[in-house]
Amino acid sequence: MTPDETTPVPTTKRAAMRRCPVCGQEGWRIAYGMIMPSTRQEMPKKTEFAGCMIVQEERIYPATGKVEWGTPKWACQNPECRHRWW
Repeated sequence: MTPDETTPVPTTKRAAMRRCPVCGQEGWRIAYGMIMPSTRQEMPKKTEFAGCMIVQEERIYPATGKVEWGTPKWACQNPECRHRWW
């Protein structure tokens, strides 16, 4: 297996887009890491590529009010909102 070959990523509608819980606009899944061109082509078109920098972010969970830490998996595509969640 060459470095450019990987297992295919499922391209289901659920994996491709969700609604932002803050503003209701489209939210796209975030892909981290150095992703080879052939793998990018197999991923859903509505994917945000974030590069190799994976950082933990703090958020206040709306239902409980508790502070949580995590790595965002989704990003709102509304330029005025840009909410990120996991």
